Amino acid sequence: MENGFIILFGLTMLYLSATSRLKAHVNALIVQGILLFLICSTGFSHLPILAIIFLTVETLIVKAILIPIFLNKVLKKTHSNRDTDANIAHFWCLLISSVILFMGFMVGVVDIPSLSMINPICFGIGLATIIISLWLITIKHNILSNVIEFITMENGIFLLSMSVAKEMPMLVNIGVLLDVFIAIYILGLFVSQINKELGDMEVAHLSDLKDCEYDD
Repeated sequence: MENGFIILFGLTMLYLSATSRLKAHVNALIVQGILLFLICSTGFSHLPILAIIFLTVETLIVKAILIPIFLNKVLKKTHSNRDTDANIAHFWCLLISSVILFMGFMVGVVDIPSLSMINPICFGIGLATIIISLWLITIKHNILSNVIEFITMENGIFLLSMSVAKEMPMLVNIGVLLDVFIAIYILGLFVSQINKELGDMEVAHLSDLKDCEYDD
């Protein structure tokens, strides 16, 4: 059951690669948060109750509810709907993402002695998610798209940490959660201010920003 949820999590990255609607991207984050909660529920039932509560708050409350609500507010404020100016057509974007995800899946099913101490499928899909997210960041032109892909990359890091830190998930994820809280808050303010000043969400406009010079 746990491996099934992990595979479904990987498939959400293909959905993100195939659509340009930012609202759909936020909805995919909700699905990812729920899947991470289910993965933790099925794979970490042996943990102390405090660890289970923390993982539930981190996945179900923060990743599936709070962050999407915050991003939806940013979408409404900036009137952003689509990111249609990617460097690569959606078909090729989906194809390349599928290849990366397949390679991650192969890491999970192939018997590799060096990965005997971890959950291979969790490790492979988590690593593929990180690579796909980084790649999508490089080809997307919309700032808000880059913020969303940053969050999916953090979800991949969370999944990767689950494969290598089963005995101490709180220690790993407290640091990750604090980082993502700060990053999302700062990025949200940054996106809103950029939209207010430039009236556009294209990454290319960031090159126009210059330090203000003041006369003494």
